[in-house]
Amino acid sequence: MFHGIIGTPFEVNQGAYDNLTLWEQMDNGEQYTPTKKFLTVVPIVVFLLSTHYTYYDVPTFIINFTAVLIVLIAKLPAFHRVRFFGINMGQNDYN
Repeated sequence: MFHGIIGTPFEVNQGAYDNLTLWEQMDNGEQYTPTKKFLTVVPIVVFLLSTHYTYYDVPTFIINFTAVLIVLIAKLPAFHRVRFFGINMGQNDYN
């Protein structure tokens, strides 16, 4: 959800965040804030819990590991404003 939806639900920002995802809008784009650190740790904890409660089943582990890897890579600062395969590209990003 944080990396898939662009823009804001309200028009109070005069279009400043129209081409940004919710993750990019958080804390005015600053990296490593307490909020972003917490929201990065949550998928890791869920991954560890799901791995434990599935009794370390290999197929389930592979699915969960792939999902957590995708989620964590999207949160890296190197991928701020990066769009893959044209997904979530705003009108101003096509230039």
